[in-house]
Amino acid sequence: MNQNFKNKLADYLLDISKLVFAGVVLTTILEFDMASKWTIITIGFYASGMIALFGFLLLEKK
Repeated sequence: MNQNFKNKLADYLLDISKLVFAGVVLTTILEFDMASKWTIITIGFYASGMIALFGFLLLEKK
């Protein structure tokens, strides 16, 4: 893969990670009754962490 493409993909994944995290925070603050609050927090943090980890792994490889 092209290094420029990897960097852009990594930046995109990190932005998506931030958006998922912000969505989790807003959902818990606004107290939507879609599911258990702890379920939403757990899944959101896991998804955000995994997306960020994949983004950082793409940034490190040269």
